[in-house]
Amino acid sequence: MTFKIEGLKKRPRWYDIKCTCDNSNIEKKFPIAECKHCQFQTQEDLMPRKSFDISIAILDKNGKATKKTKTVKCNKIKIVRGKRYEEILGWFNLG
Repeated sequence: MTFKIEGLKKRPRWYDIKCTCDNSNIEKKFPIAECKHCQFQTQEDLMPRKSFDISIAILDKNGKATKKTKTVKCNKIKIVRGKRYEEILGWFNLG
């Protein structure tokens, strides 16, 4: 089964922001120094690109979690983006 990502963009706005890191000085380099480009790139790099397993609790008849779990495969996620820069704020499992 293929992995699907809802909300993927070819060129979000943050791609046009230049890196402001000074590679000759560690104190002026991300993550110590603020650099929007590197921050947004890190957020994008952390997004999964292939299917993965999730362990979820098995619920009893009252809807409470038991000590048992089951493993399911995540084949689809949806991206939550910021409005100003279109950066990835997070993502969630769709199945």
